[in-house]
Amino acid sequence: MGYTHYYKFVKSPRAIENGAEKFANAVNAAKICIGRLPKRIYYTDTIWNKATQAFDIKKRKSYHLYPMRGGNGYGEPVFMPDFICFNGDGKHGQGYEPFDIDFNGDFCTFCKTARQPYDVAVCIALLCFKHYFGDDFQFRSDGDIEKGECGWKRAKRITEDYFADEFFENLKLK
Repeated sequence: MGYTHYYKFVKSPRAIENGAEKFANAVNAAKICIGRLPKRIYYTDTIWNKATQAFDIKKRKSYHLYPMRGGNGYGEPVFMPDFICFNGDGKHGQGYEPFDIDFNGDFCTFCKTARQPYDVAVCIALLCFKHYFGDDFQFRSDGDIEKGECGWKRAKRITEDYFADEFFENLKLK
């Protein structure tokens, strides 16, 4: 299988009151929040130390950038009022499966990110759609959302700063 995010609209977004407006707002918020990601990330490496016969944990600068690409990992990401689609950078091996939501398409889908750096952008987009659609949009993840696994910690921080309301205080994610 692999590290996956599952998401769906309870009913077609076209059938939701003000669905087109909410969709466009969610896409715009996701674009802005994703744009706030740092240019480089830090990650923790666990390395076996032969001398001490134990694992050393080292925090180091990663060369994983956050450029978003189109659905195939190349080209430009798509942020339109009725469609969002992006992937990680395929040229540098940082892409996996495309994340996409189509206002006029299927309303139940998933995205495997293999924990690539663009995972945080997928998490941001999911939180933005949840903010605008509330109970009409559901998602779950293989990552522990409450503990901030993979991209969730940074995604929650960025979207909380962007929305600056009580939404996340009252949001119980599973």
